Amino acid sequence: MKNSSKSVQIEYSIYRPAGNDTAFVYGLSYTQEQRKLINDSIMAKHSNVEQVGFIDLNNKPELQMAGGEFCGNATRSAAFVYLKGKEGSLDMTVNSNDIVSCGVDAHGKAWCEIPLYHGTNVITKKEPGIFIVRMNGMVTIVIQAEVAEKYLENRGNLKNIGMQFIHDYGLEWSEAVGVMFCEKADGFLKINPIVWVKAINTIFYETACGSGTTAVCMVEAYLKQENQKIDIMQPSGLIITANVIFSKGEILKATILGNINTDGKKYLMDIEV
Repeated sequence: MKNSSKSVQIEYSIYRPAGNDTAFVYGLSYTQEQRKLINDSIMAKHSNVEQVGFIDLNNKPELQMAGGEFCGNATRSAAFVYLKGKEGSLDMTVNSNDIVSCGVDAHGKAWCEIPLYHGTNVITKKEPGIFIVRMNGMVTIVIQAEVAEKYLENRGNLKNIGMQFIHDYGLEWSEAVGVMFCEKADGFLKINPIVWVKAINTIFYETACGSGTTAVCMVEAYLKQENQKIDIMQPSGLIITANVIFSKGEILKATILGNINTDGKKYLMDIEV
């Protein structure tokens, strides 16, 4: 630790969007190095937390992820926090890059629009049943159920298998990469999400993934050449609904919707920064 380090007290809360436990630190005035340190400290204390974001309830709606990646579940959870769980909508600045529409519906479910990548290679077929989907701040490899079946026989090794796909397809340049191993379960399409975040070098077999859910729905829209609205089961057993608007060969809009839970607690932690 540098001699110039000082102890600061951070305050944070933990929210659970469809099982994808997310810690929100109150305050935005941290460097990337400090955000990584805070991220690692919170994850060391709370083994259930899979990602950390930074918000400031005293200012306009804004979310900064510790790794700079776009996260749909964190974005819609932040909307839930800013709106205090009440019905409404807002525009949120995410990672200083995107202005994202998000909110809470009449049933208390939180939603957000997914920032789309507009280019010629939004969806690329790499192999039969394997697609790469580009979104702003995230790249996702979608492995359809008939191909993923053989990999899911060894679920304990999915993180290593996922990283191998990331290396094989040369996707280490992205802020974050998800690998969605799909399967059919209990009448639903289910995902098994492996997510790697470059800036903080974390890899999780996530309990839920909003961006990955969107990518799977985008592939279905691309293959069927029409709008898709799909309830997709997460490893938590909970559902995230993806809604993709498709017209004239192009994906125009994508949103996700699902439940948010929290323990209602605020935590304090002293950290050397």
